[in-house]
Amino acid sequence: MRFTLKVQRDARALVILIRPARPMLDVLIAEGFVVCPCDVDDFDEALRYAQTHVALPTFLVGGDFAVTVAEKVPNLRGVVAWSATDAVIGAASRLDVPLLLIGGSAAIASAARDASRLIIESDHEREMLLAASVTARFIGAYA
Repeated sequence: MRFTLKVQRDARALVILIRPARPMLDVLIAEGFVVCPCDVDDFDEALRYAQTHVALPTFLVGGDFAVTVAEKVPNLRGVVAWSATDAVIGAASRLDVPLLLIGGSAAIASAARDASRLIIESDHEREMLLAASVTARFIGAYA
């Protein structure tokens, strides 16, 4: 599979966006990050591709999968997990990087060493844009 990197001049971070949602993709690109959207099945290949094309701190954005694969990502600086479930508590407790939870289980935030949690009430466009904006600020802060 071929991957497309959305590259911005003077980008400060590489974002591997797993199962990209349109608002998240648009906001991260607008904020000037290098974004590599991919599906779960293509993650390993997308990660290799992106990291061989840009030498930037890496962030994962996704759901449970992003938390579980974080340990094997070189140069990882942070993870953003949407609607993460209790199934990833163990993986979250092993994270050595900051974790931003968008919704999901409060138990994960308690298990992780460095976690913040944003609770959104619905999946309406306004809340999704807010979550995408907070994600961009999180990445910018830790890049």
